[in-house]
Amino acid sequence: MNNKFRIISSVAIMMFLMASCRPLGDDLLSYGQYDSQAYADLDKSHAKTFKALWTAMNENYSVWDYEAECGLNWDDVYREYLPKFEALDDTLQHKEDPTDVELFKLYSSFLDSLHDGHLAIEIKMDYMTKPLTFVPGIVRVMRERGDEYSITKANHTEPDCYQHRSGEFHIEQFDEVDAIEFSRTFMYDQLDSIIPRCQKYLAELEPVKTNEGVAKIYNMVSDLLTSAKNARSKEYQVNYMDFSLYNSICNQYASLASVIGWPFTPIDNSVINDDLEFITVARFKGNIMYMRFGGFGLTPHLLDSELSADTTSFYYAYQQEVRRVWHCWFDAIQQHHQAGDLGGVIIDVRNNKGGIVNDYQYVLGALLPSGGYAPCMMRFKNGSGRYDFSPLLPLVMPTYDDEHVVISQEPIVVIANVQSVSMSENTSWSVKTLPNGALIGTRTFGGLSMLNTNPARYSDTYSGGFGVRNTTAIWGYVPKYVTLYDVENNGEYKPLEGIGIAPTMEVPFDLASYQRDSTDNQLEAAIRYINRQ
Repeated sequence: MNNKFRIISSVAIMMFLMASCRPLGDDLLSYGQYDSQAYADLDKSHAKTFKALWTAMNENYSVWDYEAECGLNWDDVYREYLPKFEALDDTLQHKEDPTDVELFKLYSSFLDSLHDGHLAIEIKMDYMTKPLTFVPGIVRVMRERGDEYSITKANHTEPDCYQHRSGEFHIEQFDEVDAIEFSRTFMYDQLDSIIPRCQKYLAELEPVKTNEGVAKIYNMVSDLLTSAKNARSKEYQVNYMDFSLYNSICNQYASLASVIGWPFTPIDNSVINDDLEFITVARFKGNIMYMRFGGFGLTPHLLDSELSADTTSFYYAYQQEVRRVWHCWFDAIQQHHQAGDLGGVIIDVRNNKGGIVNDYQYVLGALLPSGGYAPCMMRFKNGSGRYDFSPLLPLVMPTYDDEHVVISQEPIVVIANVQSVSMSENTSWSVKTLPNGALIGTRTFGGLSMLNTNPARYSDTYSGGFGVRNTTAIWGYVPKYVTLYDVENNGEYKPLEGIGIAPTMEVPFDLASYQRDSTDNQLEAAIRYINRQ
């Protein structure tokens, strides 16, 4: 290399360094995946932790242009807050750690202004016993719509109160499966079989229980009986979500299965923690088909390749119940449409926190033509630069591939509220784009983008998350894709993070009516809307 080239190169580097608002060395570290060098010793310095968070967000967060439009300058955040965190390091040298409340308030003062509804960040310094958690979407909703959020959180309406009512809201068919209730029922059925079998076996051994060879097995069965009775007691039923005692019985006494003639089948944790939570279906007067579910988690139960290979397992039994209930809804829609007497369809996503994108095909996608549906646009990060975005692309949601009728004439209504998040919101938007669709209720949460937190897929989109939860000083849960919507129908697409989907017909939840006689005014509004079409 000649001297002239060296001089030019040196000048260029110096100019770059002078123009940068932070050291060049920061740019050489990637916070988008777990790089031990990038995260080393961060938790011992507040300034280092802040700079790492600032850089990780700068590289991974996907809506900086939107934040700028909303008035946030990320470089200004760096310049304003770095001295404040450096000052905290000065206190550390004197062994004066800031309190968790003080540190939380400092981070919140700039994180709470961010708009992405999925964003979650944790900060954990080495002197902390647990991390500080920041979820700007929740903070924003509680600040702007806290009363509605609290009301809907405390009141989970169920349509079965309409089963015995006359008039236009009468339910003619009702079915459901709830993961927790299903697990509890299964557990008690098992215990109700184990207890009498133990009693019978002990009665048979009573005359010879002093025999040394018999005493051991007698005592084991006796202990099993006591444990089973405790698990079946009314005191234990108070906390019916706790299946640990029953599962410990199954594990501890499995060797007695052949003795009492009963298999010990534990409750599968994958059912207890099922993302679907529950699925409820009904047919209202006029053949209006209704479905509500706790989360988008249908795919693991409806996709044939996801079925448990063990047909004797508890999980397989639960999957079959989910399939049965979903088919009650889907098959009835097919039959009534073909008969020409389908009144309409209601999809209820109130208090539904979202979940699996592939579920779209079993919900709204089960009513649309095969081949996918593109209700909005999307983009993703294609580099670590703040504004390294891909071109806008149609977001194609999966629709039902098997032969089915298309509901293009009968009204389709989605009911949503402030606690309808993510896939619930994209379902809400989709139905608004249909000529026969309507969204009834209140504006959704405002967390619409899609996620990817698998570090192995980081390089696909330069986004999805940073750090390792409960391990590194910073951890972030950020969107992989950003969804954009043509709200004004003028070809201009924009994010709706922190805003949500506005209903076609706004119907606030009437708490007084619900508390008085279980009247669900939002559901009734949906039924009335369908009956008027």
